[in-house]
Order: sequence, then C-alpha cells, then structure tokens
Amino acid sequence: MISAQQIHEIPSEVLKYIHGPLGAKALKILPPECANAEAVVFVSKQAQLDSALKHNASIVIAHKDLQIPEKSHACFFTTPHIQLAVATVAALFDKKIQRFQQEEHIHPRSFIHASALLGKNVIVGSGAVIGAETHIGDGSIIGANSVIETHARVGSNTIIHPLVFLGAYCEVGSFCEIHPHTTIGADGFGFVPLKASHPIKIPQLGRVVIGDHVEIGSNCAIDRAAMTETHIRSGTKLDNLCHIAHNCEIGENSLIAAGFMMAGSSKLGKNFVVGGGAVVSDHVEVSDNVMVAGLSGVTNDI
Repeated sequence: MISAQQIHEIPSEVLKYIHGPLGAKALKILPPECANAEAVVFVSKQAQLDSALKHNASIVIAHKDLQIPEKSHACFFTTPHIQLAVATVAALFDKKIQRFQQEEHIHPRSFIHASALLGKNVIVGSGAVIGAETHIGDGSIIGANSVIETHARVGSNTIIHPLVFLGAYCEVGSFCEIHPHTTIGADGFGFVPLKASHPIKIPQLGRVVIGDHVEIGSNCAIDRAAMTETHIRSGTKLDNLCHIAHNCEIGENSLIAAGFMMAGSSKLGKNFVVGGGAVVSDHVEVSDNVMVAGLSGVTNDI
C-alpha cells in the first residue's frame, strides 16, 4: 500500500501537493470510472475529476488547469504533465522485481563459468547459462533459461528476462530491460549467391552494442555486424517483434513500434519515431528527429 506522503516525498517537479490527508493510502492505480477508496486516480478533464470524486478515490492527481475543490475527502496533487506523473507515481507500485525473487541469488540449477565475473547482488535464475569471460554488472538480473555467451557484457541494474539470448562478445548497457524470447547477436544475413551452387555464407564476425536505458520488447532479433558493430544507442525503446539487421545503427532516444524491420547497414538518427509495421531498406541514412508513419517503406535517405 502506498501513502500520499510517499508520493509527496518523491523528488520531482512534476507533482505539487495541494491539500488533503497525507495519510491517505492506495493499493492500486485505477481509471476514474473504476475508482474506489483504495485507489490513486489521474485526471486530465473535469468530467474525470468529478467521476473520481464520485467513486471516492483516495488520492487524486489532476492536471494543473483543472478546478480543484476546496473541500474533499481526497488528497490532491496537481501536475503539468499527466503522462509523466503516471510514470513517476506508478514506479511506487511496480512489483516486477518480485518475479525474480528466489531463495538464493544464484539459482543452484544455473550454470556460471568459473571465469565469469558477476557484480554485487546479481540474480541468476534457474537454467540460465553464463559463459566464459562474461561480465555482469552490479544489481543485474539474468532470468531463467537465458543464455549469455562467452565474452558478453551486461551493465549494472539491467533486467534480462527469461529465455533471452545474448551472443558472444555482445554488450548490453546499464539500466536496460530485455524482454523474453529476444535474440541479440545472432548472425546477420550475409550470403554470396552463385549460379552453379548454393549461396555461400559470409562469416559474421562483428557484435552488437546496446547503450544504457534501452528497452527491447519480446521476440525481437538484433543481428551482429558482419565485421564491426550493430548499435542501439542509449535511451532507445523497441516494441515487440522488431528486426534490426547487421551493421545497423539506431540513434539515441528513438521510439520503435511493433513489427518494425530494418535492413543491413542502414542508420537512423537521434529521436527517430516510427509506427508499427514500417520497413527501412538497406544502406539508407535517416537524419535526426524524423517521424515515419506505420506501414511505411523507406528506400532512400531522409
């Protein structure tokens, strides 16, 4: 249970206490129409505020332009940015870490090579495999049945969910989150077509480097480079079912919706935003601050 006092103590300029009992408590965040006496409610319209009060919401966080009643049972905060306020307060309710709790930090059914280096308070789940000369930073979590291959690196406070593959020599930064069934560092798609025989594979000798504060959804595939590095820069967020081919680069703080595919050796600038199901062709360069609508195809430089 979270109290209004705990919300008041968050060091954030996005929340301002107005009035009401700081001892008010809530078990969950609910929409205004579903509110009850144990709920935090966020409202951006007057009708939503009226609904929250009608349903006896315990704590109300309202947009700063709304008219706050002077007398009410609820504890009131205001914010200039509702979505940012939700992100800030919801962190108090997030119990995701409990999914990984176990009697021992290192599960007895995991395998960790003797040469692997694990930082402080690392959690390794059942069936996870951590290869030779790997480095796992302080406070990171390696979920059940994940594989971290030889010489790979994971920064601090990163969550690797169950059933993730991180290939040899690849790197994931700090404060990242990689969701289940994602593959980082499989071979890129490189073959020499021949008329007289089957295509001949070009060895994929590079790696993948992922920056800090990156989140990658489930069932994504990010290929290692043919010779150098495939890059996902810091702050970027990928939805589910995305494919990033070899030698690609995605700039800082980009937002990639589900089903996005990017062919080899293309480069996206900072703050790239793309809708679902879009495709970027090979050897294309897109500059900073570009938005591409869903189901689009990019075949030339932007």
